Amino acid sequence: MTTNFRQRWLLIASLLIAAYAASLVVAGPVTSRLFDVLGFGMRSGGISEGLAREHVLLIYGVLGSVLVGWMLLVAAVAAGPLRSGEPWAWPALAVSVGTWFVLDTGLSLAMGSWQHAVFNLAFLAALGVPLAGWRRADA
Repeated sequence: MTTNFRQRWLLIASLLIAAYAASLVVAGPVTSRLFDVLGFGMRSGGISEGLAREHVLLIYGVLGSVLVGWMLLVAAVAAGPLRSGEPWAWPALAVSVGTWFVLDTGLSLAMGSWQHAVFNLAFLAALGVPLAGWRRADA
């Protein structure tokens, strides 16, 4: 896997994740249906309408906003400092992605939401595979 390929992969993955996250902000009710299908949405939590539903949609929007910002930063670091070999870039991204995965997946499992933990694996693969390849290439 070449540096250009890994960089493009990381850029595309981070921008696709940012687009998904933006859907949490602008189309929370639609995205929540996807979560229901996957088994960790509002319905599985017994929430179907009212104040509780509105609150969860607010949380989706806040989560989506933070995730968009994080993915734009990942894209920017991948496009510049990581590609040019800045020594801080790889550890910064690896620690960021690793911390998210451990905390989010650990909480999901602790709360009994194995479906969400499995959902996280796709995001880990999208971001982690090119990062792992970068590390091996630098070793």
